[in-house]
Order: sequence, then C-alpha cells, then structure tokens
Amino acid sequence: MPDQVHLEKKRYSLTAMLGDAGSLPFIMLAGLMVFAHLNGAGLESVSLAGLYPAHVFIAYSAVILTFLGGALWERSRRAESGGSSDLAKAMIVLSNFVALTAWACLLLATVGATMMIFAVCLLAGGFLSLLWADVMTESRYFTLKLLSSSYGLMRVRITSLVVLLHILVAALMFLELNV
Repeated sequence: MPDQVHLEKKRYSLTAMLGDAGSLPFIMLAGLMVFAHLNGAGLESVSLAGLYPAHVFIAYSAVILTFLGGALWERSRRAESGGSSDLAKAMIVLSNFVALTAWACLLLATVGATMMIFAVCLLAGGFLSLLWADVMTESRYFTLKLLSSSYGLMRVRITSLVVLLHILVAALMFLELNV
C-alpha cells in the first residue's frame, strides 16, 4: 500500500509540473501584451516570431482547452462504469461542444478586433465550464470532493490563473479599441 501512495504522489508531481509549465505560455504572452500596452506603442507593436501575441494567445488557449476537454472522455468512461450513463453522455457532449467552441474561436480571431475579444472571453468561459464539469463529475452527488484533492486544488489554481489572464488580455484588447 505505501508503494501505491508513493506512486500517486510521484504521478501528481508530474501532473503538477506539466500543469504549471502549461500555464507559462499564458503568462508570457499576457506579460508581453502588458509590456506593449504600458509602453504606449500598442499591442500590435510587439510580435512573437513575427506573430501577433493575441493570435498566439488565442491559438494556445484553444489547443489547451481542447486537450482538457478530451480529458473528460476518460472521466465519462469512469462515470458510465459507475452507473451514471446520463452523466457520461453529458460529459461527452460538453467535451465536443468545448472543442468546437475552441475551433470557432480560432476562426473568430481572424475576423477582427472585436471578434478576437469575444473569442478570448469564450475561451475563458470554456476553461470555467471544464472546471465546473470536473467538480460536478467528481462525485455522483455533486459534492466538492475534487476541491479537497491535490489534483483538484491544482486545477482550481491553474484555471483561476488562466481565466484571470484571459480577462486581462480581453481588457487590454478592449482598451486598445477605444484608444
């Protein structure tokens, strides 16, 4: 049994490390946009390998959101084997909806500045909806059991950071519209 506990801690450490590393591009891209805004030159004055940082932010966000949505498939399998077929079906539908929304956000980002802001807001909503789905599916009775686990606390921490960065990026883009 102690070996199982050690294995779980080791696996969590890898999960936590990858989760934290996955948040770094969000932080760096938002930081680059804050720098451009504070510099007074505007968001379009900076680039990342020749790309507009807001486009890179949206593309990265869409990929990560789709990845997290795919993780619901495993949870749905567990829910179905636990006797919750309705919950499993809802999770599969949500997973597909989130992936299609992320793809739509990539397309919206090509339309114009206002649609880019809308895309950033939709992506933030997607991250919140997947966190909500994790909390709801952790227990058949919708308790906050997830929030008492180390994985759950990591999910809340990273999702909160990512959503706040989405709000920051959307606000910076909005401020630039009104300049």
